[in-house]
Amino acid sequence: MTGKHASNGAENPGPEDRDITGSEHNPIPHLDGNAAAGPLWEVFRFDIVAAIGQCKHCGAVRAFAEAKVYADAPGIVVRCSSCSCEGVLLRLVETPTQFWLDLSGLSYLQIDREG
Repeated sequence: MTGKHASNGAENPGPEDRDITGSEHNPIPHLDGNAAAGPLWEVFRFDIVAAIGQCKHCGAVRAFAEAKVYADAPGIVVRCSSCSCEGVLLRLVETPTQFWLDLSGLSYLQIDREG
């Protein structure tokens, strides 16, 4: 787009670029971190539920099982259960040939070795 009102899209994102939020009267349903255990087993080959992670958004350190999992989408979105903004910790999308994994919301993920 050119002209006086041209935009690169960054200042005024389209609906597909905005966060999906519920309202007080219509919250978006979520599950706990255990709901992501099966799909993440396919990627990591260990039980991630007991792993400890630090949220990059608020600094909270929690077990992965305490996170909020939103699985009613083409992939899985895992959000911090401590943040007032519910920062995104992890996103996972699976295709027939690939996994797409975004861990950018985690400062770290501590995984204990099995006995």
